[in-house]
Formats: sequence, C-alpha cells, structure tokens
Amino acid sequence: MVHADAALLPDSIQSSAQFYAHLEEQLEGLLSDQRAWVSNLSNASSLIYFSLNAWKSSPKSQSVHVNGSSNGNSASSNGHGNFAPKKINWAGFYLLSPLIPGAAKQKRPTLLLGPFVGLPACQAIPSIAGKGVCADASAILPPRTVRVQDTDAYPGHIACDSASKSEIVLPLVIPRSALSGHSLEDRADQWGASRVNTKSDDDIIIGVLDIDCEELDGFDEEDQKGLERIAALIAGSSDW
Repeated sequence: MVHADAALLPDSIQSSAQFYAHLEEQLEGLLSDQRAWVSNLSNASSLIYFSLNAWKSSPKSQSVHVNGSSNGNSASSNGHGNFAPKKINWAGFYLLSPLIPGAAKQKRPTLLLGPFVGLPACQAIPSIAGKGVCADASAILPPRTVRVQDTDAYPGHIACDSASKSEIVLPLVIPRSALSGHSLEDRADQWGASRVNTKSDDDIIIGVLDIDCEELDGFDEEDQKGLERIAALIAGSSDW
C-alpha cells in the first residue's frame, strides 16, 4: 500500500458510518506492522487530520447534522444549499509525561505534547479535572469522551489556537498490565489520578486524542462513536 493513499476518500462514501468504517480500516493497515507508539501516533494524527478534513469539506458529511440520519440525503432540497465546511485545524496526541523519553519528573499528573498535525501547540497540560478539555478527558473517571460545541464556553479551556471553536478529546485507555515495569505505573500510583475504575479495575488512561475544529459544533454523536473506535484501535496497537 502507498501510505499516503490511506488518506484518500473514495467517492462511494455517503455517510458518517461509512466514513468511520473506512478510516478505521485504513488505520488498521497503517498500524498492522508497527508497535512503536511514536510512529503509530504520527501516522494516526496525519490520517485523522487529512481524512476528517476531506470528509467535513464534503456536503455529504452534513446530511447527518441536518436530517438526523446517515443515509446520505442532501442537506437541503436544492442540493446541499446550506452546506458549510467544518475545517479541522488540529489533530494529535497528549501523553502522560512518564511515557515521553527524557521528560522531567512531574510532581502532579501532566500531559505532554505528542505527535500531531497542525499549528504549534501547548507543550504541557495538567492532567487534573477542571483544568480544561484535555485535562478532563485524561483525569475524570470512569474514562469518557469530552465533546465541546463551543470551546470559549468550556470551563478552564486552554486556548492553544484562537481559531479553534469546537473540540473533541478521547482518552487513550490500555490494560494496566501493559505497563509492567514501566515508570508510568509507579507515577500513576503516586499521583492517584490515572487509575481507571472499570469493571476489572485494571485499566489506565495514558493520554488523549485531541481534535479541534474552526467551526462551532464541529463534532456530533456519529463523530464521537467513530473516533472512540479509532482511539481504542490506536491504544491497543502500540507498545507503551
């Protein structure tokens, strides 16, 4: 496979469900022969950025918002006459500091900037509830996606780029056993903030997938469902 072709959007895609199934398939292909997280997150951020922009610049993407379905119908009777593209201006990752080689020890849970596509971003964000969108997605338990229609109205929002108007942040969750012997395991115990209370009580949040849009209400429920599958695929396809 020509790696760059993974970001191409086939004309046959007519709905958000089809788009995210395609995105997941393409990402699986990119990650199948690689376990190094820095390589996987780099390719994932690029694929997500360019694929989402291709989809959200297509009138077909707005049929879900207007009609409440994924059947590919037009957004208006005159052929998508009210369509407005929703530009994605940033897609990337923040990881808990012990995962970053050479990172200084932090006294409190801290997210450090990882691979991304977009303008330069904040390098460090407290992984503490109430400190912003990424902070909440990485610290609130049990883990949940944080989807924000208007970032200016979100408590504690950190504006890395003033052009961003909406945002979706998805926690990256892995089995705690995957961190055996890792410094993050010790730091997580000390911080007491990254243990995930799930049914097995054996998972841990290691970071987040963060995506920004230049329009208000840039992400809907279909986006959230699809991106949650993408985040799970990324987390499970890499060695941490």
